[in-house]
Amino acid sequence: MTNFIPNGARPCNNTFIITVTPELAKTWLEINNFNRPKNPETVARYVRQIHEDRWKLTHQGIAFTKNGFLLDGQHRLFAIIESGVSVPMRVCINESIDNYDVIDCGRNRSHLDVVRMRKRDSTITSAHTLTLKAMLAGFSCRTANRWSNAEIHEFYEKHSSAVVFTVQRFREISDRQINDPTVRGVVARAYYHVAEESLETFCDLLNGRGNHPSLCAVHALMRCLRAWPDRRENTKREIYRRCELTMEAFLANMPGVGFGKPTHELFPLPEEK
Repeated sequence: MTNFIPNGARPCNNTFIITVTPELAKTWLEINNFNRPKNPETVARYVRQIHEDRWKLTHQGIAFTKNGFLLDGQHRLFAIIESGVSVPMRVCINESIDNYDVIDCGRNRSHLDVVRMRKRDSTITSAHTLTLKAMLAGFSCRTANRWSNAEIHEFYEKHSSAVVFTVQRFREISDRQINDPTVRGVVARAYYHVAEESLETFCDLLNGRGNHPSLCAVHALMRCLRAWPDRRENTKREIYRRCELTMEAFLANMPGVGFGKPTHELFPLPEEK
């Protein structure tokens, strides 16, 4: 179907589809005399996509200038080498060196953009994707650049029930220090282990409603959440640990919590068992 292409459009004759082998990728990188620093997290994310058969042939690939300068695609080439897998890719040659100034200057698709588009659901919000990422990260609380858009979409398909339930339960909690992605991540994990009615009660306690034998423990957690203004990685890990242990105390009807050092996830995801 090409009836949307206007008359006079010129076909591109400087683009090739090439199966890029690890050996070819290495050769191309060896003649790459200057580029931005390698980002190991980006390469690792690409490698994972290749190994899990998520890598697709798209309009984005490798670009060279007429002098053989690698204009775009070094991280893709590093990923092919590290994965040891040959990948078909579009390769453009004879591009202008001036194009380097305008490559990758567009707006990246966020995880939220991708999930909304794939689900065709505008009611999905950042609370859903942030809850999902906190749930996936677990007590490591490492989320930055960890998952590709394709992975996030697949994870959302798998865990949407837990995420949607959690976001709905926290919707009435207006205090942002308590309605926190890390806290929601713990509750979303507990969704697979705890009855929904119990989780609803726990969320009500966080919202200042109801009574329970563990109310003192929940209030102590809330004071900590309000006292920690930053949400750096170390703080997130402490929040996660305290939230898990408070949830454990809640389920055991205990009034207090012993904050020992965590050695394992208290609420593993189904795929982690």
